[in-house]
Amino acid sequence: MNTTSTYRKPIPESNILIAGTARDVAHCITSEINHLIACTSVFKSTKVFIVESDSSDQTVDCLSQLSNEISFFSFISLGKLSATIPSRTQRLSHCRNQIVNAVRDDPQFQSIDFVLLADLDGVNTLLTKEKIAQCWTLQENWDVICANQLNYYYDIWALRHPYWSPNNYLEQYQHLTSFLGPHQANQISKIVKQAKLDPSQSPIEVDSAFGGLAIYKRTAYISGSYGFEPGDVDEVDHAPFHRILREKGYRIFINPALINCREPSLPPSAKVKRRFVLEALRWAGNTILGKHRFHKYLDFLKQN
Repeated sequence: MNTTSTYRKPIPESNILIAGTARDVAHCITSEINHLIACTSVFKSTKVFIVESDSSDQTVDCLSQLSNEISFFSFISLGKLSATIPSRTQRLSHCRNQIVNAVRDDPQFQSIDFVLLADLDGVNTLLTKEKIAQCWTLQENWDVICANQLNYYYDIWALRHPYWSPNNYLEQYQHLTSFLGPHQANQISKIVKQAKLDPSQSPIEVDSAFGGLAIYKRTAYISGSYGFEPGDVDEVDHAPFHRILREKGYRIFINPALINCREPSLPPSAKVKRRFVLEALRWAGNTILGKHRFHKYLDFLKQN
């Protein structure tokens, strides 16, 4: 039975909750939270609720400082979950369920109309209040509206669409690798699906998506629960959550105009590793070919 409503409460009358999970985000969490708060300043009120676990940096200290500085900011730290929940995705699901439960049961969140669920690792730098407001002008009767990226839609892990991406890409990758090899399997299962979506095109209805940010009507959000898809190579937290919502009649869209970043950036550790690899390749190329021949080779690669 379709339980959705065509009514969308106007932004100036709506209370929104910014929510997310946090781990090792000390390098960006303060700027990320302040940016998201600025983007929701057009709402009647904003609250923030963060669930942290397993950080090895100063994330908890940063969250504590934010809670001291911002009256409507709150967080909980679940400590080291990895000892009892080894799977990263299962830990994420456990933490996300804490948010669902809080929105459903905590008295301080009973007046919330919308939940803005966001990744908090610096993926929402291009988000603006105007882009959020545009979601309220859409004719589509959305219960969940998901972000897009400027260069290409990256989040194939969470994407489910009957023709575009009907299954877990990791499971498809595993099957294809056995006879196509890892490179072609990755191209087919993931890369070709990371399509560039024109921000001017209409919203795309999907069975699941995320893209680093999604806005949920409260009624839809508290109808779900994070779990796992049986038989998957790797558990996928958003997909089964959204499957529950779809079974209850709620509608999920990617809004191509809701741009939150150009493309996801690498974490600091990965950037350091990539820089080290590039420097090693540059040194090897200069040593083996000589600087002049190596740079001519690089120029050739750029042109072909």
